Amino acid sequence: MKEYSNAIWLDSLKNMNDWLEKNLKGALAQQTSSGKTVLTVFVVYDLPGRDCHALASNGELLANESDMERYKSEYIDIIEGHLKTYNSQPVVLIIEPDSLANMVTNIESTPACADSQKYYFDGHAYIIQKFGVLKHVAMYLDIGHAFWLGWDDNREKASKVYSEVIASGAPGEVRGFADNVANYTPWEDPSLSRGPETEWNPCPDEKRYLEAMYQDFTAAGIKSVYFVSDTSRNGKKTDRKHPGEWCNQTGVGIGARPQASPISGMEYLDAFYWVKPLGESDGTSDESAERYDGYCGHETAMKPAPEAGQWFQAHFEEGIKNANPPL
Repeated sequence: MKEYSNAIWLDSLKNMNDWLEKNLKGALAQQTSSGKTVLTVFVVYDLPGRDCHALASNGELLANESDMERYKSEYIDIIEGHLKTYNSQPVVLIIEPDSLANMVTNIESTPACADSQKYYFDGHAYIIQKFGVLKHVAMYLDIGHAFWLGWDDNREKASKVYSEVIASGAPGEVRGFADNVANYTPWEDPSLSRGPETEWNPCPDEKRYLEAMYQDFTAAGIKSVYFVSDTSRNGKKTDRKHPGEWCNQTGVGIGARPQASPISGMEYLDAFYWVKPLGESDGTSDESAERYDGYCGHETAMKPAPEAGQWFQAHFEEGIKNANPPL
């Protein structure tokens, strides 16, 4: 495990201030001493009204104008300043997991997502304008996973949403998109096809999902369509009874090791990478907790589980045991 890096999650104002410059400085020192380029990967994750369709990972900033200003001035602007300072080293940013996918599917069904809509779109425009002009920074917008946006109608809506979001950030540019972040969907699952078992999803694994998204996004006029796929927890088909299960799944296994250009014939797949650190909880199983989400109490969610982001040793050990390929 120590041979491979994970993304560093800037999931609060405090964590951003504690971890961003420290890791950029460390990467620069390593790059200088080794003479080799050192890439650092961060997850930008603190939008107002964050994770509007779930409870376990709601953020510190609320969906209102004052917290939107804090997001810009106390979070994005600070990140921008450090990125401009450490401009001799490459940086990848995974942008706001789950946010735009929620805008595709959950605005009408979830009041919190409707309330967050303005701030999600404005936040992305601001991010792309700020970071998308920095030549040493590559951004990937989160696109959920195969069993979220894989259906034809969802992909059609997604193409419009992501195209408009990218245009709103001009002159900034994005490199591409990140899939399966903090999820468990296998890269390939030949046992599944479009049928009743998959609720007629034509993209029942991440490989088929990215193949379809590449075609759809390209057809929508998006100029740069490349992908980073999170393989930190999808090496083994988990015990979940429905692919929508997302919380601390039993049967978890580490997936493919981080690797650039891992699949021949998929030149648009930039990398497999471990975005979600194995061992960090998806959410608490304590039903009395303020941030308890019912999914974390489901049969196939491992229990007892700590709060989202806290260390979950049993889940970590399960992932090691089921690693595919083996560690």
